[in-house]
Amino acid sequence: MKIRYENSLPLAAEYFGTIGAASGYDVGTLTPEQLVDVDVLAVRSTTRVTPELLACANRLTLVGTATAGINHLDTRYLDAQGIYWMSAAGCNAQAVAEYVLSVLCNAHLAGITDLKRARVGIVGAGHVGSALSRLLDTLGIDYVLFDPPLAEQGDERIFTDWQTILNCDVITLHVPLVPEGDYPTDKMIDAEVLNHLSAAQLLINACRGEVIDEVALKQRLMAGNGPTVVLDVFANEPDIDTDLLQYLWLATPHIAGHSLEGKYSGTQMVYEAICGLVGLTPEKSLDDFLPERPNLHVDLELCSDQGDNLAPAIALVLSVYDVTEDNNNFRQGLAGPTSFTAMRKQYRVRRELAGHQVEFSRQPDSAIATQLAKLGFNLK
Repeated sequence: MKIRYENSLPLAAEYFGTIGAASGYDVGTLTPEQLVDVDVLAVRSTTRVTPELLACANRLTLVGTATAGINHLDTRYLDAQGIYWMSAAGCNAQAVAEYVLSVLCNAHLAGITDLKRARVGIVGAGHVGSALSRLLDTLGIDYVLFDPPLAEQGDERIFTDWQTILNCDVITLHVPLVPEGDYPTDKMIDAEVLNHLSAAQLLINACRGEVIDEVALKQRLMAGNGPTVVLDVFANEPDIDTDLLQYLWLATPHIAGHSLEGKYSGTQMVYEAICGLVGLTPEKSLDDFLPERPNLHVDLELCSDQGDNLAPAIALVLSVYDVTEDNNNFRQGLAGPTSFTAMRKQYRVRRELAGHQVEFSRQPDSAIATQLAKLGFNLK
């Protein structure tokens, strides 16, 4: 079996080399002729899989993308050709949820929103929205879910209406980019919606840039008294509107899902799909490749606040991942010679909450220990 993979896939050689003749290609260099006699093509979103690219693919049986999104795959063409395709949906869901949690923790400390009283409106209750809801449940933060397609499909969770979402203290977006159909998401946050939002609200977008009408967003923020806005994604990436950044509270270069676990999980899921295709039992797992969990030494006296029972969790979450560091790096990079694409490619190593071992200065009470364990921390 011949496997061709994009070199940007973490550990691709280590995974795929054990099950076939695997060879890599650099982003932007793959040609149709290089797919002759290839059985499996493994990509990321930086490779567009089109009929033109597959013109010479005479033996292709699987296209796997190590990303949650599939906008770069011509799935209709793949289906018509009988080529099985898969995505790593959910691979980075925990990472994105923890990104939003870091935003919320910072907003709480900055007085932008009070998490003890705020209601969070989660738009999109798929992998990411569900992961975020579990984190909020653990911290006792109020939230509502909005996802008409899932509600229509019979999902048994309780869903709210759009007007309720617009009245939430925090609105966080976790939907795929759907240009048409019964439930389009392209520019779902348009001028009308933005005009409804006030300075007391926080708007977070960590899904797809085009879900927000950026022209309308800039106009709304320039007019004053608009919502506090955090963007990890932008329209027209990587050629983004840098002028918009001055109106944003926090901005990052599409790295919300870029945890080490999220990246490795994408390759793991493609590897498992290939094994399933040829009837092999997967022998590799994430534990074979993830480094040891770093230790966090926590002084409960320093991170406690008698008036805020969220204080220990917030302090610990931000000690693992503080989104303001990425915000600062992004703005400094764009002010210099670093491109949007380069910042994504050169992004720092970031571990998820579950990738850390926690040691306490003293034995924590059971409520704090239970809460931190449910957040994913490993407790000593």
